[in-house]
Amino acid sequence: MDLLGGRLAPKPFAWGVAAVYIAGIAAQALLVGEVTARAGLWPFIVAQLALIAIWLVLHIRRLRDAGQGPAAAIGVALIYVLSIGLLLMLAVFFTHPGAVTQHAGESPASDAAAGTLLVVFLFNILFTPDFGVFSTILKTLILIAFMPVAISLLFSVRTGMRKPVP
Repeated sequence: MDLLGGRLAPKPFAWGVAAVYIAGIAAQALLVGEVTARAGLWPFIVAQLALIAIWLVLHIRRLRDAGQGPAAAIGVALIYVLSIGLLLMLAVFFTHPGAVTQHAGESPASDAAAGTLLVVFLFNILFTPDFGVFSTILKTLILIAFMPVAISLLFSVRTGMRKPVP
């Protein structure tokens, strides 16, 4: 059976892609400290590879239904794979036991309070009118970090809206 063969109409494509994006958001739970402490990053890697493969099959079938080739979907998938690779490098850096020396009685860096302060700090930087050098650089880096997700989401919407060919 040809896995990439066949066509996919817009409505089933929309349901399938929505399920993939929801599963992708849920897969972020595999980066929680308890999971990475027991199994490492492997569950997250396997989940991401499976989701990317399903995303790619859905898009190739939908593009085929619209009379288009698969090159654009493969390109977007590669951009997303590279972003996951960068995310994994960051996760390895922050979860490496020798990366941070901990003193007795200290909480780990993944403490909920530290995470909340980080989110508040990022929102403060994003939504303040101060455009100093540090703020501009940080806003640019945050924008770059979210680009692969935005690209894949916009590509999915555009692919889903293409007209089928007979």
